[in-house]
Amino acid sequence: MNHTYGKIVKWLLYLLVYAVWAVLQTNVLPAISLFGVHPNILPVAAAMVAVLEGGVPGALFGVCAGLCCDALMPPFHAIHTIWFFLSGLLIGQLVAALFKKSFVTAALCSLASLAVLDFWLMLFFFLIPGRAGLTVLMPVALSEIAFSALLTPLIYWPLRAVSRRGEEEEEE
Repeated sequence: MNHTYGKIVKWLLYLLVYAVWAVLQTNVLPAISLFGVHPNILPVAAAMVAVLEGGVPGALFGVCAGLCCDALMPPFHAIHTIWFFLSGLLIGQLVAALFKKSFVTAALCSLASLAVLDFWLMLFFFLIPGRAGLTVLMPVALSEIAFSALLTPLIYWPLRAVSRRGEEEEEE
């Protein structure tokens, strides 16, 4: 198979998998509650792509994933687009330089990314405007991260399959 065609197919598959999760995030997961919160799988998925693909590809995928996330979760404020880009670049570079691409690495990096995103959302939309205090927000954020952590295997393995498919085609 043509090398360029194989790469295009791989990235289209990543986007297709992400689109499925976006539909689940907006239509199915709001009906599921654990610890009084809903999971947030879109930041987890974007960070996992960065683990599997590296810094620049992870950042570029992060822009696409962030735009999707911001569009689906009003109000549109671009924080997801900005954070997915930055975290994709940072996570992809760190993993390429220091860590092995594995489920554990992907889970830890993606949950750390979700934690930072939750911190920024709490800071800008609740703490600074005085809508809620840290004692109210921290348990919510920690519960969301814990619930999302339970779903990391379901997010990682399809992404890993797409990544492996791309690796096999590059070897041919």
